[in-house]
Amino acid sequence: MTDNTTSKPDAKLEPTLTQTLRSVGMGGYFVSSHYANLVFHTLDGSNQEVRDCFERHGITQEILENPGNQIEFEALYEAIFELIEKWHMKDAGLSIGTKMHISSHGTIGMAVISATTVGQAIKDAAKYYKTAINFCDLEVFYQGDTVIIEIVENYNNPALTSIVAEAMILTVQNALEFVSGKKLTCSKVIFGYPPPDYAEDYKKYFSGEIEFSGDRHQMILPKSVMEMRCITADEHIHRLAEEQLQHRLQEIRDNNMTVQHVLHLMRKSPAHMPTLEDLASLFNVSTRTMIRHFQAEGTNYRQLRDRVHTELATDALRNTDHSVEAIALDLGYQDTASFRRAFKRWCGKSPSAYRAECRDANAT
Repeated sequence: MTDNTTSKPDAKLEPTLTQTLRSVGMGGYFVSSHYANLVFHTLDGSNQEVRDCFERHGITQEILENPGNQIEFEALYEAIFELIEKWHMKDAGLSIGTKMHISSHGTIGMAVISATTVGQAIKDAAKYYKTAINFCDLEVFYQGDTVIIEIVENYNNPALTSIVAEAMILTVQNALEFVSGKKLTCSKVIFGYPPPDYAEDYKKYFSGEIEFSGDRHQMILPKSVMEMRCITADEHIHRLAEEQLQHRLQEIRDNNMTVQHVLHLMRKSPAHMPTLEDLASLFNVSTRTMIRHFQAEGTNYRQLRDRVHTELATDALRNTDHSVEAIALDLGYQDTASFRRAFKRWCGKSPSAYRAECRDANAT
């Protein structure tokens, strides 16, 4: 079948600043910079309000435009949530999903579009999605005369459930309809949550039957759909796309020395961040090898260190009342003035100005 076949203490203490900071981004979930950039432009990246929002969450234009970067899923969804609340986007997942055309999904999109059959397109998506995201899984399996495409959440945040399920399943549906040239009126989509207030709007987006309050998020199709020919098939392009995706997937599988792993280690101890030499020793390689690895990922040690400090500092300024001095100390700065200079270099403004701006944004 596919590579993703399934069978189916007594006293509560106030958290310290260190605990607050270390709780950020520890899930290890990410999206590729390409995928994050796609979401950014779907939300109208030309809008200064969107740009400012993403930057408040540590996602700068420079980070988005570097194809080697991986974006923290937590930072991305916090930026999305801020815009959802500000713009009252009750159907955010549907809005995002309908705008994310498969042709804009980079190499994965190329593979899906150039597949020979719908079945091959589905299998390619299930095989290679890990090159773009890891916050959810895409599983495909047969059940009787049907094929089931299931979205499995890897995170624990109920507020995200409908947004992710809507966007992911709608993206899958629209991709399959694009490559087949036919509406999937034969499909049945089940969502693992009760019908939302805007449930009637789903009929505008999904081509087949819709159900709510299921155990899982699934799209169910007749098995015969797998044999449908793709009107966009191109063997040469498909071969090139597969070569690139297999190479990228092999890198992810075989290389534990990923930027994401390094960021995870840095976040574990922001006040005593591992040095380049510490990381090289941990991975049992030379510092020169570490430097080369970072260069291959389009980054360097200082950029990663600054990225972690930016994420943790901005989160603390947004979500806590801790003083700038306390935040600086917890990030390992003995001199608050040094922290202020560094923060201004990262964000273009002082910590106090950043905090005031965030509070003004929340007030409106």
